[in-house]
Amino acid sequence: AGEKIDEVFIGSCMTNIGHFRAAGKLLDKVKGGIPTRLWLAPPTKMDVHQLTEEGYYGIFGRSGARLEMPGCSLCMGNQARVQTGSTVVSTSTRNFPNRL
Repeated sequence: AGEKIDEVFIGSCMTNIGHFRAAGKLLDKVKGGIPTRLWLAPPTKMDVHQLTEEGYYGIFGRSGARLEMPGCSLCMGNQARVQTGSTVVSTSTRNFPNRL
């Protein structure tokens, strides 16, 4: 309790479109940007299309989220990385040390 969260990753093949809808509903209630770095990477292009049609990508953009290409993103650990020493909350099942 009381731990500052620096970065949040919602993505990987283990997520489903409902996770992004839930995040969008929460973010829609926030005025302005959020005080953390938010990464979003839906598992498929179909999800991106559906979320765009439903207006969630507009909400994500207004909140300042970093919208990644569909797929692995941070879960794979070979693309962009979180900041060194960050406290991260992630939906990925691959939360190994130094993975993100």
